[in-house]
Amino acid sequence: MTDRHNIYELFEEIHMEAFANQSVGEMLKELNALIGPFDKLSDGELVTRLSGYKKSPYHVQ
Repeated sequence: MTDRHNIYELFEEIHMEAFANQSVGEMLKELNALIGPFDKLSDGELVTRLSGYKKSPYHVQ
């Protein structure tokens, strides 16, 4: 799988697990603040940070 495909899958999984009651836009704004500005990260770094966030016990609301 490509990094881009992994990014979309991770966003979808995180949205369902941690932001189910929020819109996609709200989730993206919060994640952007939590794991770093998306526009400054390479695809590989974004996958790494999203994976780390997903594995974190603190992400489940």
